[in-house]
Amino acid sequence: MLPRSFSSRRGWSILLTILDAPHPHIAEFLAHWQGLAPEPGLLPGRRHFDPLAVPHLLPNLWLLDVERGLPSGPGRRYRVRLVGGAVVAVGFPARPGEYFDDPRVSADIAAVRRQLDAVVDTHRPDWRRGRPAIDHTKYVDTLERVIVPLASDGRSVDMLMGLTMFYWKDGERRA
Repeated sequence: MLPRSFSSRRGWSILLTILDAPHPHIAEFLAHWQGLAPEPGLLPGRRHFDPLAVPHLLPNLWLLDVERGLPSGPGRRYRVRLVGGAVVAVGFPARPGEYFDDPRVSADIAAVRRQLDAVVDTHRPDWRRGRPAIDHTKYVDTLERVIVPLASDGRSVDMLMGLTMFYWKDGERRA
């Protein structure tokens, strides 16, 4: 298999094989995110992302706030800030203001937390294709998603931005 790599001068890369080539919207989203960093060695922040630059991606976009140092519960929590219309349409169970550790979100919330924590801890995007880890409508068979880190100070991840493409049981991508 021939490798395909998304990389940047900022020191991270995602190595995918041709068989794992991402959906064109995922590839475009990653390339757009790569160009947002204010300078080499720094992560982009939410303020660097202009939604008008990629309006066709907005229905599949979602944002999470990373909350740290809470007095009770886990040391880090993820709060939904924004959910695009296509993500809502497939039955995503959390709404803005709600937390990802709600049992309604996933039967295996620990697996979801590990994926989110990895992006925060490594400062690197995470891409995957497969069965949904988060409950959606019964018609969603598989999904493809990427999560990228955002840091208002360029160093400490305080938001996660994701893009998800959904594939239905009949094999079509509808959202």
